[in-house]
Amino acid sequence: MNVMVDVVPAKPHDGTTLASSMSPLLQTVGEPEWSMVRLQGVMGHAFQFQMVAGGGGVMHDTLDWSHAKDIIPELGQFQAFDASNNNPVDDLPSLKKEARDAVLGSLQRGVPVLAWQPMSLEQKQGKDPANHAYCWGLIVGYNDAEETYTIRHPFVPVDYTVRYDELGPADPGGWFGLRIWKQPRTKHSRQLHVTALQNALSFARGTMFTDENFVRADGRQAAPYGFAAYETWRDAFESDQVPLGPGHHHAEVLLDRRTAAAAYMRELVGIFPDASQALETAASHYDREVEIVEGLREIILDARKKEAMSDDERVEVRRLLDEALAADRSAVAQIEAVLKILVN
Repeated sequence: MNVMVDVVPAKPHDGTTLASSMSPLLQTVGEPEWSMVRLQGVMGHAFQFQMVAGGGGVMHDTLDWSHAKDIIPELGQFQAFDASNNNPVDDLPSLKKEARDAVLGSLQRGVPVLAWQPMSLEQKQGKDPANHAYCWGLIVGYNDAEETYTIRHPFVPVDYTVRYDELGPADPGGWFGLRIWKQPRTKHSRQLHVTALQNALSFARGTMFTDENFVRADGRQAAPYGFAAYETWRDAFESDQVPLGPGHHHAEVLLDRRTAAAAYMRELVGIFPDASQALETAASHYDREVEIVEGLREIILDARKKEAMSDDERVEVRRLLDEALAADRSAVAQIEAVLKILVN
């Protein structure tokens, strides 16, 4: 038996494969309000940005296996299948067989399945297009004769297949993870958005996380995020050795995320009309930040093409990062004003 569900992940941004995959899934089951923008707001992507000293490579997808993943139960009732190095099961093959039955049942109902790193170890290690299937993707079909799932992933341009028994775990943590839609929540709480706004403040202030990926034993940030990320990145441009490839990528990520933040603020106007003025003002500050970061991105891109950045360009980049930080601080101040209205 062959079954295919015609669902395609939304356009991805780095670190948002969960929103890219979840949004079309929720549209399929009759939850049209869950746009990419709203999911990025509620899951935190719109407000998160982190950096490392020197401006080198950063794992911008950290939320997709931590905070954002924990939001999934708030979006609907899902059946979860999980096994990992930290959460081992006695019989992984049996768990995969149980999961297979649930996956096939979901697909027969016309609903895709959310899957973590949906590739085999062989695909990950080889030249198969699926070796880019990091983080979240969708199981959209199956072929029972060949015992394969058909996968669509935000970072893979073609459909591909994985054998039932070879799907995951393909990440360093040994995580086999599936989320299968069961039914909607009776009502999405306004509190979910209030919490998202409160989290936006925590992201900005660098108080959102306490785990070792972000905080050293001495209490300092290991990977500065929020306001501190801008300062860390600005300081990196004091050196003429600042890496331009990662720098261009960081600018793209920040641009995408603050574009989503502005749009999310405007979506919330309809949910919280009493706070409409502060929400619109926050959105305008994020709009300004996006304009600044667009200029920053172009300077870095031009320098990358030349394979060098002049002293004057580095001075200008530092100035633009200061301006971007100021705009971000202004937006966050308006979010604080929104919360004063909403939380008595």
